[in-house]
Amino acid sequence: MAMNQTTAVTKSVVTTQVFTFFIEDMMFGLNVEHVLMLGQDTASIQKVPVDERGLKGITKYQGIVVPVLDFAHRVGVKSGIDSKSATIEQLKAFEQEHISWFEQLENAIKTNTAFNLPTQSRTCAFSQWREQFNTRDETLAELLTLFDDSHSAFHELADEVLTMRESGQTEEAMAILRQHRSSSLQRMKTLFSRAIDHLKGAMRPVLLFVTDDGKTPRFALLIDEINDVVTYAEDEFQASDAGSLSQLSEIAKVLDGIYTRQDKPDCLYFDIDKLVDEPKMLVSAEAI
Repeated sequence: MAMNQTTAVTKSVVTTQVFTFFIEDMMFGLNVEHVLMLGQDTASIQKVPVDERGLKGITKYQGIVVPVLDFAHRVGVKSGIDSKSATIEQLKAFEQEHISWFEQLENAIKTNTAFNLPTQSRTCAFSQWREQFNTRDETLAELLTLFDDSHSAFHELADEVLTMRESGQTEEAMAILRQHRSSSLQRMKTLFSRAIDHLKGAMRPVLLFVTDDGKTPRFALLIDEINDVVTYAEDEFQASDAGSLSQLSEIAKVLDGIYTRQDKPDCLYFDIDKLVDEPKMLVSAEAI
């Protein structure tokens, strides 16, 4: 007696292992087969007299001279160091504004003159900056929340001492200000210092050595932050010359396409050959 047989055919899923990293808030990736080594010895990078976009200089890998490209500057975006440096300068400016605010309040009480600076923290430029500032840096975000109570109390001090001055209690108001100079103002300065120190400490770029053959370094990329190796399926990929991406000429210069997944940031998948489309740059760097 013949028996019906059913053969299950399982379609093989084509996948790609992608080494991913961050440049500020953007996730980039390349085929993991092109990753030779990671390092943090950025002090070994030597500058070279070659005028080429993103070329930081040269370093050595097992005696081999390797060109180093600042990936962010090469593709025309801000690096994490650029953004962190800008944030540090902003925080320094906000700190100085609050020192100046306090000094002007002291002067207004002492000389019985008008005080025209914000007396509510919500109208302060620092508060407005914080409302629109976003970061993946959880430590920095936590440090900024520590300002909440101290910042509000700091600005509320103005109404208190100005009211005292109007009621003839100028000496008492000055005494309160002297007390707050060593408490509230010092607390604000400490918080600014902690946030700035954290940002300075977070400036640790990584060297990603790229290879074609798995043994020899072709060049090294200076990147912000290592993420993970992610396995993507073929249907998660959209080529840069397809759909809306084809309208973005700048993307086409470097990218092969974008990997998308619901639970992860989009991964901008780049072609290492497009990244170094000027062989003369590599030859010049290796000749130094």
